[in-house]
Amino acid sequence: MSTHTTRTGNWGQDRRLEFIDFRLMWEGRLNRSDITAFFRISVPQASLDLAKYQEKAPENAYYDRNQKSYIANANFKPVFATFESNHYLNELIGLETGILSPSESFIGWVPPVASLPLPTRKVQPETLIDLIMAIKNQRALVVDYRAMRDEPSIRTLFPTAFAHDGHRWHVRAYCFNSETYKDFVLGRFFDIVESISPSSEVPVDTEWETFIDVVIGPNPDFSMNKKMIIESDYQMDNGEAKIRIRKSQYFYLKRRLNLNEDGEPVNENQQIVLLRIEEPLISSGDIEHE
Repeated sequence: MSTHTTRTGNWGQDRRLEFIDFRLMWEGRLNRSDITAFFRISVPQASLDLAKYQEKAPENAYYDRNQKSYIANANFKPVFATFESNHYLNELIGLETGILSPSESFIGWVPPVASLPLPTRKVQPETLIDLIMAIKNQRALVVDYRAMRDEPSIRTLFPTAFAHDGHRWHVRAYCFNSETYKDFVLGRFFDIVESISPSSEVPVDTEWETFIDVVIGPNPDFSMNKKMIIESDYQMDNGEAKIRIRKSQYFYLKRRLNLNEDGEPVNENQQIVLLRIEEPLISSGDIEHE
C-alpha cells in the first residue's frame, strides 16, 4: 500500500471539499461513495462534507434522486479547486505515464490519453543521492564528469540546485576548476569520487538568482487571422505573452521555442518570435553550459 493511500483518511475537510469541487468541475457529478472510497472515511462523514460544501457553494450543485448523485449546475464556479486546465492535463499525463497512481489524483473517470515517449536518459540513483546530499549539506564533490567537448576530467563542483530544460535534468553547480557556475547534465556524471568541504568561498550565482521576462509574439509575417489564432493559443495580451524564467534558463528556453535573438522567424512556419527581453538585458553568450 502506498504512503499516500495510507494517509488519505487523515486528510482534513478542506482537502475533501477540494475533491468535491474538482469532481463537480471536471466530471460534472459526484456521489458519497466517491468520497468514502477515495478518502476511506465513513458515509456520515462524507454527508457532513457534502453539507459543508453546499453551505459554502449553494449554487454549484443539486442532488438528483434518479442518478443518486450531486450534479454540477450550468453556472458552476469552483470554490476550492484550481480552475486551471494545465492542472487537470498534467494529472492526466501523470496517470498515463505512471508518475501518479490513481490514489494520488482526484480524477475519477479518465478519458483516453497518450503521450509521446522520449528516449530515456539514465541517471544513476547513487549519483542523484550524492548531489542531493551535497546541496542539502553545502558540500563540494570531486567528480568524474564527461562533457561532450572535453576529455574525461576530474573536477570539483559545489552543487546548488536542479533544473530541467524540458528534455533533460541538470544540476547547477559552481566549478572550482573554471571558477564559474555551469549546468551539468545528470547523465554525464561517471563517478562521484568524494565529498569534501569547499576549498574556498563560493560566490553568489547571480544568473540563477535573477529573473527575467521573455516576451514573445506571433510571427509578424502571418495574416491577421493567423495572428489572432496564435494570440489565443498562447494567451497573449495585445499581441504579447511573457514567460518569467531564471536568467540561467534563457539559453534552454530560446532553444526549445526555436527563437532567434533578432526577433526574426526561423522559417515561414514559425508561429512565435522573440519580441524582447525585459530588464535586465542578457545575451545567449552569458550562459555557461557543459
